[in-house]
Amino acid sequence: MANYSSFLAMAIATILAVFGATTPVVAQGASQGAPPNTKPAEADVKGEEASTPKPEQQRPSTWGEPTEVRVGIYVIDVDGVDSANQRFSASIYLQARWNIPLLRHEGPAPLVRRTTSVWTPRLVLVNEQQSWSAFPPYVEISPDGEVSYRQKMWGWFSQPLKLQDFPFDQQKLSLHLVAAGLRENEVKMVPLEKRSGIAAEFSMPDFKVTDWRAEVRPYLPGGKPPGTAGFILEMDIERLPAYYIWKIILPLCLIIMMSWVPRWLDPAEGGTSIGISTTAFLTLVAYLFAIIVLLPKVAYLTRMDRFILISTVLVFAALVQTVVTTYLTRVGQIVLGNQINWVSRFIYPILLLMVLAVSFA
Repeated sequence: MANYSSFLAMAIATILAVFGATTPVVAQGASQGAPPNTKPAEADVKGEEASTPKPEQQRPSTWGEPTEVRVGIYVIDVDGVDSANQRFSASIYLQARWNIPLLRHEGPAPLVRRTTSVWTPRLVLVNEQQSWSAFPPYVEISPDGEVSYRQKMWGWFSQPLKLQDFPFDQQKLSLHLVAAGLRENEVKMVPLEKRSGIAAEFSMPDFKVTDWRAEVRPYLPGGKPPGTAGFILEMDIERLPAYYIWKIILPLCLIIMMSWVPRWLDPAEGGTSIGISTTAFLTLVAYLFAIIVLLPKVAYLTRMDRFILISTVLVFAALVQTVVTTYLTRVGQIVLGNQINWVSRFIYPILLLMVLAVSFA
């Protein structure tokens, strides 16, 4: 019994010793407000330091003056102009240079850094729809602190077209390079000497370039200054209409002439005449469904639309006339039917020439 009492006393003493040693420490920590773990606070401080822009990542300026950025655009090739969707595809080469004094180094070779590690004017093309870049996003820094950015890209670019004279129209293609989010008082665009231009020949088969120009021009989102600093290259192009003449205009003329055949047939052969006229009209409708994808989708009438519309009216008029002359023959007015056919032999060719003149002259 004595041994049991001694063991119990020792256990109680041990428990009191343990709790008596730890409880004051915890209470002291709680009273002083000391956080149990300071690692999150240290991580927050490191995160704040990492998010703070470095000096070389800030826009270089002298006494509040705009940063001078020298740019150039060279058009390597224009693959084609999509008149139906009002866009064009091109391969271009961009080059830009600016100076950051903080990045001067001993050299002699230039330094290569990612574009995210230094300040850049964030150059983008306003009318770019979709593009693929050939070079990685790097810049070269020369010993004097001049930063050079180069990029080759291919893509689709939107271009509002004035198609009233289609397919004998002249258009203007533009590539508007801007410093995204930077006003004219922050960035000053300057042409990079002998770096802008176009190739001697393009691979687009239905246009030819007549002139081009490159100049500094701000981008005005709202139409009023101040605008975003920008640089633009424009090309004047002229459509080569041979494709549309041989593939659309000439076949339509032949279909129209096909509708004239009943004018040389005996009105008594009404079934043959109506069959030819109906076939001509259905052929025209089927042909229009086939070529509709080649025509621009605009709300106004182009020259080609006007020609197609009037041609459809002429073919339909020939069908109506065939039905009328057949009816006159059946009711015994053969002479009147023959007279109408004889006069129409001269009227229809004249009308076709007038339609061509009104549509394309």
